[in-house]
Amino acid sequence: MAMGFGMMEMLMLLLSGGGWGNDLLDYLPTSAYWRAKGVEVSVERMTAELAVAEPADLAQLIRDLGADRHATREAASAKLRALGPVAIPALKKAAESDDPEVRTRAKELLEGLSGGAQANAIRRLMAIRTLGELKKPEALAALRPLLEAKEPFVADYAARAIATIEGRAHERAAASREMLWRDLCLLPANCGIVAQLRMPGGQTTPFEEALKAIVPVLPGDQDLGKAVGELTKGISAVAERVGNLRFEGITLGVADNVGNNAGFIVAVARGRYDAAAVKAAFTQLKLNATRVEGMDAFSPERDVRFIPCSDDRFIFAAGPSHEHVPLKELAAALQANGDKPALPAKMLDLIKGIEPDAPVWAAAVMSDAYRQASFLAPYDTITAVGKNAEGGVMALTVVAAGKDPEAVKASVAEVQKGVKQGLDQIQQHAAGPEMAFTKPIIELMQSIRVQAEGAKATLTAKLKGQGAAFLMPMMMLWGVRSGAHRVPPPQIEPMPAVPEPQ
Repeated sequence: MAMGFGMMEMLMLLLSGGGWGNDLLDYLPTSAYWRAKGVEVSVERMTAELAVAEPADLAQLIRDLGADRHATREAASAKLRALGPVAIPALKKAAESDDPEVRTRAKELLEGLSGGAQANAIRRLMAIRTLGELKKPEALAALRPLLEAKEPFVADYAARAIATIEGRAHERAAASREMLWRDLCLLPANCGIVAQLRMPGGQTTPFEEALKAIVPVLPGDQDLGKAVGELTKGISAVAERVGNLRFEGITLGVADNVGNNAGFIVAVARGRYDAAAVKAAFTQLKLNATRVEGMDAFSPERDVRFIPCSDDRFIFAAGPSHEHVPLKELAAALQANGDKPALPAKMLDLIKGIEPDAPVWAAAVMSDAYRQASFLAPYDTITAVGKNAEGGVMALTVVAAGKDPEAVKASVAEVQKGVKQGLDQIQQHAAGPEMAFTKPIIELMQSIRVQAEGAKATLTAKLKGQGAAFLMPMMMLWGVRSGAHRVPPPQIEPMPAVPEPQ
């Protein structure tokens, strides 16, 4: 199934409006999910989704598909549908039955139950979440035993569902400071920009309501129902292939010589996922695989590497060509388990001066390559910190330190001019509803204030929505690249097609 505008751009629009979740399943509406599976939502049906089917039960249900009484046939179909993917093997055999009624019903059921290797696990998680959303006390008996479950995500989803039913708040466990420090230790030595984003505990979004605001910007005659359906199919296809994905933090490193023909970018994602399932999916998609000192790297194209190194870390690395991607350095750092940072002392001192619990921060040590951008030329270091403020706003403060007050003053004037020109250009192209996703960018640019204080420049701004925190390190990186190398603005391309699971 191709994932074009529907999934990628709708997620961007939802994030830009302040929606947030750090699980992949947070972006999968339960009502649409079960509608696509042909399952009627109720406490009884969702509880049945959690049960483990016995083979004998399946055999009897398969026989009942061809029963004389219509009510028996309908009841068997409903029970098999409620059992989920666990019934697929038996239904595949039934689809070749000599009984036309059994054969027809089995084929119909298979259409709704088909999925990838993780389909059953995803279905259980969605059932747990749905029980919480129903807020029915009678579901507690089925949920409480799951608090001791060992399967990924199950105990956490059960705890959140129970808290929702009981009217209590529930916060997901976040990445610890030590974990994020170890991720920082994986970055190669010659990073000129380092950034880290601590993801807040995710909350599911009321998508039916959130999507109403963006339907006017969707192409063609795509209405709310189609928008939800596209989102559901796209996320379900990914989740049922690789399982749920959780991101708790992202650590970013950019080479000090970044350019069109040099440098690299490395992103270490901290969280929880099934690395084996992701590797299997990459293999099935026939991505080129490379093994470097015990580390598996998959390449969708020559200059990009995906590294599912463990169930709590995933690394993305890219460069202008495969020779620039620092695979050996990453492999060596993984073998050392992040015990010691490779970053130079100047960068580490800069990072240590940043508030450690800030939800998002970035640090840059200016190199000759970076200083090719005229507005960066006066500075030796730059730090940026984002803090949560009232009203779902993130307050951003950027401090750039140099030595020449006059050069800093000229740089501030250049930045002010650039912000005004950029705002004017965006507003010229943002008149129609199809450009509604530029609204948070416009609001951000309108909030920017820059001033010079001797040899130091300070920029403040406000970013709406927690998802907008991604913009901060990206702005720093883009400022370096665009100023130093005249890189054209990025184009949003549709995501490649994801084949249906076999």
